[in-house]
Amino acid sequence: MAEIEQNRKQLNSWTDLLEKQIKTTGNVVLEDVENAFSHITEEANRGLYGLCNYYRAYWCMQNGALAECLECLNESIRCMMGTEQEKHVARCYNLLGVVAHGQNNLLLAAEQYSKALDYADKYENFYTRYIVGTNLADIYYRIGSYDKAFWWNRESMKEYEKSGDHSANGLKNYVKLLAGYGYCLAMTDRLKEADEVRRKLEQIKFEEQGDIFPVLCAYTFFALLYYKEERKELATACLNVALQSVFNEQQITPYADNILNLLELLIMMENYGYMGVLLDYLEPIADAEGNEGFLLQILAYQLKYCGDKMTEEQYLERTEKFFCIKEAYEDRESSMILRMMEMRGQLLQIEETQKELEEENVKLRYQADHDELSGLYNKGKLNRYAEEIFDMALKNGFAMSVIFVDIDYFKQMNDYYGHSRGDDCVRAVAESIRCCMPGDFAARYGGDEFVVIAVNRTAEYVQECGEKIVRDVRALNIPNEGAGEEKVLTVTVGIAHAVPVRTNKIWDFLSAADETLYRQKQERKGCMRFCGRVGVENGDGTI
Repeated sequence: MAEIEQNRKQLNSWTDLLEKQIKTTGNVVLEDVENAFSHITEEANRGLYGLCNYYRAYWCMQNGALAECLECLNESIRCMMGTEQEKHVARCYNLLGVVAHGQNNLLLAAEQYSKALDYADKYENFYTRYIVGTNLADIYYRIGSYDKAFWWNRESMKEYEKSGDHSANGLKNYVKLLAGYGYCLAMTDRLKEADEVRRKLEQIKFEEQGDIFPVLCAYTFFALLYYKEERKELATACLNVALQSVFNEQQITPYADNILNLLELLIMMENYGYMGVLLDYLEPIADAEGNEGFLLQILAYQLKYCGDKMTEEQYLERTEKFFCIKEAYEDRESSMILRMMEMRGQLLQIEETQKELEEENVKLRYQADHDELSGLYNKGKLNRYAEEIFDMALKNGFAMSVIFVDIDYFKQMNDYYGHSRGDDCVRAVAESIRCCMPGDFAARYGGDEFVVIAVNRTAEYVQECGEKIVRDVRALNIPNEGAGEEKVLTVTVGIAHAVPVRTNKIWDFLSAADETLYRQKQERKGCMRFCGRVGVENGDGTI
């Protein structure tokens, strides 16, 4: 057993390393992903193998390998479903949404984000929920549904607070969320609200280290806000900071959305000189990274806004490059969308299979703990529960009550009417117990005997319940010709009630209740008897 636990810890150490990289840097190191795969196989641990596929998909997305990203996500969800790693499935669906989002397939993206939210809610994953909410806000903004965009932005801020994530990457994501919210507010001329967001961002920048403050998204928002407020000098100063942050980066794919916002701002400000310089800087990087979607946008901006600065030869060369890349890109984009649609069907099938397994497991767990005839808990469950609840009562000084309920003249009922009538009586008594003591643990102890355990209840409460069970069963008027004078179904109830002490065991209470029941049946059936002391002569303190 110790060897299995040690092996589990070793496997977890590889995924823990990758998770730490995401939290501190926002990315993963490919070499560490490959090392994780060299140690973790599907046979060794299916859930962790699925998690490794998520980390590879994350790296692929960050580095523009979208087709491989989709394959890894499909494998990740397949392996994590039904394991302890299923809590991470929400992150997979979020990445699927991000891929569709990047292809401008907003409908498919929204569907994947919705699935991500379902799993985030299931496992109360506030961090993933806030990330997904931010992405949904962007979709609503792009289709012009601003009220919903603002709602999701605000909701995501609440989820971030609930997540309690204070990592460097968590703070960066939160600042990006705030900046995106402020940018939307400023673009829709809600300048007072936008300025409140700006103040909050300035406070975060002042309180935190500058190297973890995402300059590009924040200062693009600041520049837009100041421009809208006609504070041109401040707008230009913030614009220069945002531009310089781009020139300091060697990668652009992770910052594509923020760069597009910056380009839109340059167009709004009619600053085509800076725009041309920025586009010339971005083009070879996008080309090197193989980010054809972003490269097409750069070329389109160059042709539309900087074409008058080009020679005829340069303009034709850029146009030819644009259409050549566009044709190949659209072919791959169509294939990718088709692949995502196929994946959707596969994932739905995986989820349906998992749902059926969960339902079957619930059914099996119910059957393992419950008596088939009465629907109450069975004796095995009673033994486990009684030990646990006794320890809890002893530790906290709570009163504990054990109530035995026995069907009177049960053998005569079966002999006279048959076992089918006997089964009906068991079900009827079980239902009476459920109705009289709905908040307490009830089990079928034997053929005609039941046990109820109540904790932190008063003596008056359990006596009233015991008397009510006796009355309710008699009031059913179920005929029993072999039942002495009454000729109807009755039960006898014996109760042991006390605060446990260290010298007690759970069996003291069970024995006391059983003895109290026996004494009452010897004296008169169809009544309730109460024992207020346990661990001494059980007859003492009885009522």
